Parts: sequence; structure tokens; C-alpha cells
Amino acid sequence: WLRIKAADALASIGDAAMPAVPELLALLATGPSDADPRGMQQRYLCFALFDRRDGLLKRSLEGVDREALFAAVRAGLRNEDGRARGVIGSVYQQLTYEEIEPLLPAIRQAVIDPAPSGIMFADGIRLSGLEVLARHRIEEGMTLCLDTMEIDRWGKANRIKKSLEALQLYGAAAKPLLPCLEELEKQLRAHPEAKSLRTEIDLVRKTMDAIRSDTTPPSLRSLDSPR
Repeated sequence: WLRIKAADALASIGDAAMPAVPELLALLATGPSDADPRGMQQRYLCFALFDRRDGLLKRSLEGVDREALFAAVRAGLRNEDGRARGVIGSVYQQLTYEEIEPLLPAIRQAVIDPAPSGIMFADGIRLSGLEVLARHRIEEGMTLCLDTMEIDRWGKANRIKKSLEALQLYGAAAKPLLPCLEELEKQLRAHPEAKSLRTEIDLVRKTMDAIRSDTTPPSLRSLDSPR
């Protein structure tokens, strides 16, 4: 608990505490221990480093050792808490494709496997991951856009919206998924909450239209050969 409060204090100090970042990253990367099996220390280190409001690395990764950063990010994406995972999304936007490429398998896995606790926040990092995979045209992200919607679970409207927005980035490359989108539209129209999902149903139709009308499909990368 003292280490957790110390990390909070360092984050509150701001830029003057940047010399502590390497040690904080190393601590985060070590993950849970027998004395802390649920990774509470790791959870609060995620906040201290990556929180969009108070995190030490919220605005810039300049001068941060990339290998140490990547080890910490991979470990943080396995934390049990959805909110802790969620703040790591601030890193995604600060990295070029060449920089983020080594993290793509971990990002994909964090989309597939939601955090088991802090479930109110668990979708955040999954949707951030979808956006990253789509922005960089990672082939494996296309089917994840469908899998992540989970139309019978709480919070479905935002998941559907963000997933479809990500899928649209694939353009005509997503044409093989059109039958799945047609089936999704049918399921949503028959859904018990169909009236409140009208916006999302319309977005399914717009997504299909956008995919069909695209004449310049992007080249896709695969995680097996990401270049």
C-alpha cells in the first residue's frame, strides 16, 4: 500500500517525477506476486503512468526506453482490472506503426480476453485495440470487430458503434464479412431492445453501403507477417 501511495504521489508531482519512470515501468512489468495475486500494485502503477489526466506519460513518451515501455504495456494489458487496462490506451495514440508493431499481438489478445473485474470499464481497452488494429489495417482485426459487439450484453450500443466505425476503416477489404453484417442487421431488428438500437441498426446499413461502394480496398497486414 505504501508503494501504491508513493506512485500516486509521483504522478501528482508531474514532470519533476519523470526520472522515476524507468523504475515504475520495471515494477509494472513484474506483474502480480504471491503477496499480491490480483496485481493491485500493478493496477495503480498503470494509473500513475498512463492515466489520461494525471499519468506521467499522458502526453509524451519522449525519452522513454521502448523495450521497458513495451514490457510494462504487455504486463498491464493482462491485469485483472478493466479500468487499469483501459488507461493503457493512452499509449496507443502516441506510437507510430513501426513502434507499435511489436505490441500488436498483445493488443489483439486484450481485445479477445476482457478483464475479469472492473467490468464497467472493460470494454474501453478492447475498443481502443480494435481502432488500432483497424487503423493499421491488421487483417485479424476484421472478425474481431464483429466478435466484440456482443449484442446481448450490457453496453452493447457503444460496442456496436465503435466496432462498426473500426470495420469501416477496412473498406472493401471487409467485403467477405457482408453476409455477417446482413445477419447482424436481422438480429438487431429482432432484438428485444430494437427500438433503442435504431441508430446502431442504421449504422450497420451505412457500414455495408460503405464497404460495397469502396473501389480502392487497402492492403492488409497480418500479424503473421505485419510488414
